[in-house]
Amino acid sequence: MKRIPIILPPIGMKSDEIAFGAWLIEAGAKVSEGDELFEVEADKASVVFEAEASGTLGEILVTEGAVKEGDLLGYIYAG
Repeated sequence: MKRIPIILPPIGMKSDEIAFGAWLIEAGAKVSEGDELFEVEADKASVVFEAEASGTLGEILVTEGAVKEGDLLGYIYAG
């Protein structure tokens, strides 16, 4: 089984404070590429990110608190 990292990509906002909002899919659930996966909050705006691969949402490493671009948030298991 291939383990695909979920990494917070650049959000296009200049902000020192990015807060992890929520996972929009529960661990263990199947996800398809393009499904809304998680959200973060920065500068009073929420940004939703989509899954970049299909598989099962596996390990969740971040559930709350401050995050920064490039942080590893979890894994999708594919295959």
